[in-house]
Amino acid sequence: MNILDSLRQAPSAELYRLYLAIGKMLDDPRRILEIRQRLHLGMTVNYIGDNPLGPPVKGTIVELRRTQAVVQDSATLRHWSVLYAAIIPDTSSGQPHVESTPPPGTQREEFFIGETVGFTDKHFSERVGIIVRLNAKTASIAVNDSDGHWRVSYALLRKIVDI
Repeated sequence: MNILDSLRQAPSAELYRLYLAIGKMLDDPRRILEIRQRLHLGMTVNYIGDNPLGPPVKGTIVELRRTQAVVQDSATLRHWSVLYAAIIPDTSSGQPHVESTPPPGTQREEFFIGETVGFTDKHFSERVGIIVRLNAKTASIAVNDSDGHWRVSYALLRKIVDI
């Protein structure tokens, strides 16, 4: 008897309890961060698709979000949002990804008070705000009324162009 047969015979309340426990484990930020740190844009991965019992699907990472990655399916070229837990990094290359030398960081001189900028906070949330003060190493950003002000290093800021 395999695990699926055992689960089919389990009472619904026990299945629901198991469902909640597994959901909490998969949503654990430490687990998500552990998986996300091994991924990078353009990386070829296998992922669990619509059929959980079928073979993994091959794709390429095109975007890393807070709790999911956007993967482009190699066969259909469609984009799918996939939970990090469903991603199986392709280890056939044998070498881990090595970051290239990052471009020089942005400097204080490139920003002005009143300019709209974006940045990613420590919880991987995208934030957009307006520069209200330029400090020596950081800029003070007014995000909105509920999120208040943030002090962000210039290297982490991106200019937002309003079209």
